[in-house]
Amino acid sequence: MQKICVISIFVSNMELAKQFYCERLGFEVSQEYDETLVGLNHEEIPIILCQVEQPTQANYPRQAQVVLGLQTDNLVQSIAELSSQGIEMIYNTPQPCPPGYYSAFKDPFGNVIEILEFS
Repeated sequence: MQKICVISIFVSNMELAKQFYCERLGFEVSQEYDETLVGLNHEEIPIILCQVEQPTQANYPRQAQVVLGLQTDNLVQSIAELSSQGIEMIYNTPQPCPPGYYSAFKDPFGNVIEILEFS
């Protein structure tokens, strides 16, 4: 039981979720199981969008939660690109962390996504 086999992202509006994750973040739908469960193409670990009734109210970074991390080769450029798409960044400038630098933003449902540039 030490191998992660899937990442589930809970969303309260599937159409909005597909627009956000595909049009803004560049994922592609791999399979639509039904109107409440959609798979996204990803290299190694499948990502599944799961429709629920309510968005999350997690208080990042002060409350326990799972955060999706996306790797980038140019954090400054990624921040600029996401901001130009109307995505509100939690940190507008790179923040230091032990493996390099990161920033973060929330999806339309309150799920936090960090983008990381490793040193």
